[in-house]
Amino acid sequence: MKFQYEIVPKLGGADQIGLRLKCISELQAEELHRAIREQFKATKLMPSHHGEYTHFVYVTTTEENLRQTWSSIEAAYLLNTSKVEADYSEQSAKAVQTFKSWQTQFRNILKQLNEDIPRPTSTVQSINPSRLEQQISQGQIVEAEERLLQQSSSGDGNALRALITLYTRTAKAAQIIELCSTKRDEILALPVSGRLVEQIVSAYLQEAQQENMPELMLSAQQIAQEFLPELERIRQADGVRRLLHQALKPQEPMEQVADATLSEQLAQLVKVEPGERIPQLEALKVKHPQSTSVLLDLAAAYTAVGEEDKALELYQSIPVKTEKDQDTVKVRQVELLLSGSRFKEVIDFLPEPIATLPSTLAGLKGAALYAMGQRSQARPLLESAWQAGERQYEILLPLARLWSTEGNPEDAAEIYLILLDIAPEHLSLEDRANIATLSSLGGFGDISNEQEVSYYEECIEVAGSRVATLPNAEDILKERAKLWKQVNRLDKFIIAYADWLDWLANQQWMDDLELELAHLRTIAASQQINRGQHFELLEGLEPYIALLPKLRSSLANEYQGIAIEEIDNAIRQGRSEEPFFQDLKRALYYLSPDIVPQLIEYQQQSRDEATKLGIQAHSSKDSEETVPDLSSLRLALVGGHEATRREVIRELTSTYRIQEVVEVAPSSDAYISRSNVQSRISNCNLIVVITGYMGHDLSSIVSELQRDSTLAGQVLPVACRGKSGVIREILQTLI
Repeated sequence: MKFQYEIVPKLGGADQIGLRLKCISELQAEELHRAIREQFKATKLMPSHHGEYTHFVYVTTTEENLRQTWSSIEAAYLLNTSKVEADYSEQSAKAVQTFKSWQTQFRNILKQLNEDIPRPTSTVQSINPSRLEQQISQGQIVEAEERLLQQSSSGDGNALRALITLYTRTAKAAQIIELCSTKRDEILALPVSGRLVEQIVSAYLQEAQQENMPELMLSAQQIAQEFLPELERIRQADGVRRLLHQALKPQEPMEQVADATLSEQLAQLVKVEPGERIPQLEALKVKHPQSTSVLLDLAAAYTAVGEEDKALELYQSIPVKTEKDQDTVKVRQVELLLSGSRFKEVIDFLPEPIATLPSTLAGLKGAALYAMGQRSQARPLLESAWQAGERQYEILLPLARLWSTEGNPEDAAEIYLILLDIAPEHLSLEDRANIATLSSLGGFGDISNEQEVSYYEECIEVAGSRVATLPNAEDILKERAKLWKQVNRLDKFIIAYADWLDWLANQQWMDDLELELAHLRTIAASQQINRGQHFELLEGLEPYIALLPKLRSSLANEYQGIAIEEIDNAIRQGRSEEPFFQDLKRALYYLSPDIVPQLIEYQQQSRDEATKLGIQAHSSKDSEETVPDLSSLRLALVGGHEATRREVIRELTSTYRIQEVVEVAPSSDAYISRSNVQSRISNCNLIVVITGYMGHDLSSIVSELQRDSTLAGQVLPVACRGKSGVIREILQTLI
């Protein structure tokens, strides 16, 4: 057996190297670890957070020696594990099933408690952005405001943050200004984010323009200037700077005032883009080589433009004069090391005992320990930093991940809500899955099904087809479909159910897929979906026939059943078969050509019998329709399954004579970039975006190109993912 591994010589001590491993089970990892320890001295097994690897270990040896010995390590593993692995697989499957059963029961109990026991609204629930949006849309603005005012008056920073959002959404700029006046210190203590500062600065600018109060314009500049250095450090300053540039009249290039103090010059430079700021800061460095402020600002500017090595050199050269300056410089250095995944360097850089570390540095060290898999050591550091009021995303993110799996769901949900506001770009796909799961476990309080499913939708939107990489993908997709059904949103349910079926087919779980096909028949029989929708859901599975040979006969049987029902209903109602019927026959011919003549014979016999009974039977008119000539169309197909795109192109080129078709695969299948997508689709007349399971990155690129008016043609999003549905949407748009 060959294992996938990666040797990282730069990690570990002087006599150690790092070793990343990809294992399919915990037992396999432990057995491989045992085989490694038979050859070398090695640390305990740790989970890996790097790429596709699952485990990590430090080995006392050299890279060359480990490579030479690796084949004997694999041989030792195989010798000891053949029977153990088989036994474990069976036990693991039972354990997983038991856990899923427990999880389902736990969710049901929580929901039952929410329904039966009236509970006070939790803080997390009151600041939930989804709940806040729902209250605004339902006109419950006064109630929401009163509750948030009451909570913020008792020192609840989360409620204060939600109150600013409420005032922003309801265009109450004066109230935001009043808050900034009366609760200035509390607002300054909030976790800093570009979104928060943009809301505050926008309120001042709007009020200044509406009330013709220049002093408010000056206040907006002062507030922005106060926050810009921190926003620059976390790379969220562009939006605030853009607001100021749009609101203020164009000015002459800034001139250095001869008698301006160093502090005044630095304050002026904050308003300038980092890249443009660096030359002037370098000049100030020459004049003031011992100035901590100049060196800190210059290092921050280098960090903002991606010159991390230069920034680190500057931090190391700063002459520290006070203990506060020393802590500031250390924090900046550690943040840079963390952003570069240099976790061991962080731990070596902070050797002090926990009790002597300032809360920020303790939390950052905890983040490094967490990243290296040392959760038990990381937890007290992260929790103490949280309790001390630290709200940096580097500290919050690992703590949210810890608490989502080992702590209280509501505590984890509170942190994730903060992260959604201050650093959404740092939330991974696993974090989005955690947030969705927390909503089902009551982390966000007694929220509605609509609010709950919104978290699942956000997860799927970000993930696209990468959702299959999640360890709890099954629960995410299944729960999402169930919630949309409970909400009674048929359009959303069909999309979610199609994703669920797609995932089962991709996992090659044929037995589970057969159960879902039976469930789908029940849904169709109860008329919750019509026969056309039933067919579209099934057609989306056709690309997996090569992967699942049994699926061919299953789909053929399903198609035959739908076709017979449609024939019978058409005759009973005295109408022709619905348009999808011809697509269904073509699909059936592709799956099982022998069935189609039998179906046509059944159709004719049924019509003849109906005629004898005096029932008028209508013939299908599809054969009389003129096939349109689309040879002049330049078409782009974006997203969707490769097999679906191939069949759509084949049908359009052979039947409708389309000559030019461009394909853009989702990012899970191929590398994509804005420039690449733009060059391929910018000259197309029609851009068809197959939205199901596509992923946020590609859909965002197309949306941005459309918004920027760089596309010549019409953008047509289609929710269906089968060949017939996509072609039908195209023809309905063009004809």
